[in-house]
Amino acid sequence: MKKLIFAFGMIFTLTMLIMCEDNETDNIPTDKKITFVKTELGGCHGQLSDDLKSTFSEQVDTVIFTIENDTLDAYIGLNYICCAPFTTDKNISNDSITFILNDTCLDINQPCYCKCMCYYTWNFLFVDFEEKEYNFKIILNDPREEQPIILKEGIVDLSKNMT
Repeated sequence: MKKLIFAFGMIFTLTMLIMCEDNETDNIPTDKKITFVKTELGGCHGQLSDDLKSTFSEQVDTVIFTIENDTLDAYIGLNYICCAPFTTDKNISNDSITFILNDTCLDINQPCYCKCMCYYTWNFLFVDFEEKEYNFKIILNDPREEQPIILKEGIVDLSKNMT
């Protein structure tokens, strides 16, 4: 009888150990979640009207994705009215990234803008991304327009060499 109880005890213990190991491996996340680090401003940001004598850029609106070390850099360049006040935002959902450029001029009749065109740039920096395809969309919120403007959308494949 003692041998039978001992055998059932061993079977029970082994079963519990196997179940615990299965549960532990089920809780390990398999996907990394892309993490936003910061946005760096460039181009015409922060220039005063006195500095903008002839700032029209022949560069076209641009989006370039590069990876350096462990950082994904989404470079966005936009030709837009000089002296515009901008804020940025981003939305990350599964395998999609939306970049949002907000012109924050509260009243288009106020002197928010200068009388020229500039090339604004933003570097959105991310870490902890997977080497896979991501959908992206770039949206401009222009207070002179009723609806947001989709500047560009597409797919970027981070599994390819992007340096």
